[in-house]
Amino acid sequence: MQTHFKIITLGLLVFASLLQAEEEIIVLEKKISNLSGWSNSVSISSINSSDLNKLDAQHPKQIFRRLPGIWISRGSGQEHLTAMRSPVLTGPGACGSFLILEDGIPVRPAGFCNVNGLFETAFEISGGIEAITGPASSRYGANAMHGVINVISRPITDGNSISTNLGPNGYRNIKAKLGNQSNWSLNAFGASNDGFREFSGYDQQKLNFRSSFQLKSWVASLNMTLTNLNQETAGYITGLNSYKESNLNRKNLNPEAFRDANSQRISLNLKREYENGISLLSPFFRKNDMQFLQHFLPGTPVEENRHTSYGFLFKRFLNFEDYSLIGGIQIEVADAELVETQANALTTSSAFNNATRPQGKHYDYEVDSKVYAAFLGIDDLYISRDLLFFADLRTESIKYDYNNRMNSGNIREDGTNCGFGGCYYNRPDDRSDNYNELSVRAGIETDFDLLNYFFQASLGFRPPQINEAYRLQKKQSVSDLDSEKLTMIEMGTTFNLDNLKGSVSIYKSKKRNSIFRDSENFIIDNGKTNHKGIELTLDINLNEISNLTSNLTYGDHKYDFDSDTSMREKIRIGNEIDTSPKLMANLILDTSINDALSLTFELEHMDSYFTDAANLHEYEGHTLLHFRTNLNYSEKLKLYLRIDNVTDRDYAERADFNAFGGDRYFPGLPRETYVGLEYSL
Repeated sequence: MQTHFKIITLGLLVFASLLQAEEEIIVLEKKISNLSGWSNSVSISSINSSDLNKLDAQHPKQIFRRLPGIWISRGSGQEHLTAMRSPVLTGPGACGSFLILEDGIPVRPAGFCNVNGLFETAFEISGGIEAITGPASSRYGANAMHGVINVISRPITDGNSISTNLGPNGYRNIKAKLGNQSNWSLNAFGASNDGFREFSGYDQQKLNFRSSFQLKSWVASLNMTLTNLNQETAGYITGLNSYKESNLNRKNLNPEAFRDANSQRISLNLKREYENGISLLSPFFRKNDMQFLQHFLPGTPVEENRHTSYGFLFKRFLNFEDYSLIGGIQIEVADAELVETQANALTTSSAFNNATRPQGKHYDYEVDSKVYAAFLGIDDLYISRDLLFFADLRTESIKYDYNNRMNSGNIREDGTNCGFGGCYYNRPDDRSDNYNELSVRAGIETDFDLLNYFFQASLGFRPPQINEAYRLQKKQSVSDLDSEKLTMIEMGTTFNLDNLKGSVSIYKSKKRNSIFRDSENFIIDNGKTNHKGIELTLDINLNEISNLTSNLTYGDHKYDFDSDTSMREKIRIGNEIDTSPKLMANLILDTSINDALSLTFELEHMDSYFTDAANLHEYEGHTLLHFRTNLNYSEKLKLYLRIDNVTDRDYAERADFNAFGGDRYFPGLPRETYVGLEYSL
C-alpha cells in the first residue's frame, strides 16, 4: 500500500506541475500521436491505412513481414506467435514480452497476455498500425519489454463502402464502412475459411464503432471494438522435412481441437486544449472470454479463461520553444479466472501420463490485479542548435491476489492421490504477489534536414504472467518469480537523400531473470539471454512509376546460462536460441502503370535457424514470392488480384524439435489466389 501511495502521489505531482505551465505551445500536434510522441523515429515503424487497404490481409503475418525487427509466425487459422528483436517466445507467459495496444490503450491487463493477442484487435479494418521495437516500458509500462504494437482505429470520415474477398479453401470475407463525417463511423468485418489443412477452418467477426461529440470543454471520442473467433485448430505435423510431403502437410492429427474467443473493449477518449497544452483522459473497460482444447497435452484438457478490467489513462502534453514534456498516470483493476478440465480418463499414453493426468478439474482459480503507474518524459530538449536530448521515467506497481478455488497441492479434484509421486498438476495456496518496477530511457538525436543520428539506452520489464505464477506442475508448490528485465543500447541513423530514404539501427540487449521451465518442470527465473542485431530500411524512388522498398533484419540471439531442460536437451552458454533466424528480409517493388492500374511484387526471405536449444537440429529457411495488382475501374469500383507464394514453394511457417516427437512443423500455405472488389456507395 505504501508503494501504491508513493506512485499515486508522484502521478498527482506530475499532473499538478504540468498544469501550472504557461508557456506558448510550439507545434503541438506533433506530440499527439497514437504512440504519445515517441522520440526515436528509427525505433518506430508504421503501415498507413492506404497500404492496409491494398494488402487486405487475412492474417497479421502479411502485415508485419513489412516491418523491420518483427516476425509474426503464422499458426493454424488466426493463431500466431510473435518475435520483436527476439526469437519466437513460446513459454507459458512469454507473450507478456510484447505489449499490444489499441489507440494507445493496452488490449489486456499486464499479467494476462494472450499468445494470439493480435486476433483480439480489429487490424483488418484499422486505420493504421505502429510498432516500436525494443524496450518501451518507460512510456507504456509492463509487457513493453521487447516491443509495442499499436492498432489505430479508422478516423471518422464521410462516405460508405462495401468490399469482399474470395480465395481458396472456401475463404471469403466482407467489409463494410458506414460513416458520417460529423460525428460517427462504423466498420465491420466478417470472414470464413474452411482451412488449408483438414479441420482447420474458422469464422470470425469484428466491429469497430466510433463517435465524436462535444462534452463541455472536452472533445470526446467514444471507441468500441467487438471481436469473435470460432476456430478449428491444427497442430504440428511430425517427421524430418514432413512439410514437403503433400500427403502429410494437409493432415490434422487433432481434428477435435478448437479455440473460441471473444472480446469487448470500450474507451472514452477526452481531449481538452489549454493555452499551455493539451490533456488527454481515457477511461476504459475490457472483457475477454476464451475456451480452447489443449490438443498438445496428454488427455487434451479444455481451458476456460476470462477477465474483466477497467481503468483510466491520463496524459498531459506541453511543448515549449526548446523542449516538450509529457506526464501522466495509469490505473487499472482486473478480475480474472481460469478453469482447466479433462473430460475423460487418459488411457492411451504412457503409464506415467495415465496415472498423473487425472480426469476432472486440474485448475480452478481467480486472480485480482491492480496496476498503479506514473510517468514523465522530456522530448526535443535542445542541448545545442542541432542536438536534442530525450528521456522517460516510469514507476509502476502491480499486485496479484490469487485465490485457489480447489484443494491445494498435486492431488486429484476429489482429494485422492495420483500414482508416481503425485498428480502432474499442482495448485499453490492462496497468496498475494507484488511487483514494483522502475523503467527508464534516455538518448540523444540530431536535427538535420537530410541525415540524422541517434543513440539511446533503455530498460524494459514484464512481470510474471498469472500462468507462470500459479499454474504449477509436479512437485512445485510455490513459484517466487521476479520480473524479467531487458536492458538495451541502440544507435543508428536516418537519411532522406533525393530519391533514397531509410534508416539503419544497431542494438545490443541483455535479458535477466528470464523465466523458463527447468529439468524438473519447475518454473524458475534464473535464465539469461543476449541479443544483438542490425535493422535496415530502404525506400528508393526508381522512376516516375516505380518504387522499391525493403527491410532487412539481422539478429544474433544467444543463451547466457547452462541448464538441462524438461525436454531432455541441454542449454549451454553461447548456444543460439532456438527459432531465431539470423536474417529476415522483405523486398517490395510497386509499379503504377497509370492512375488506374498498379502492380506489386514482394519477396519474403527467412534464414535457416536451429529448432532446439542444444543446436542439434535445424530448419533450412525459405524465400517466397507474392504478387498483387489493383485496378481502379471507376471512381466507385476497385478490383484486385493477389497471388501468395507464386512459385508454390514448400516451406514451414515455424519449425521446432521435441525430444519426444522429433522434428515438428507448421506447414506453410501453398500457392493461393485471391480476388476482391470494393464499391463506394
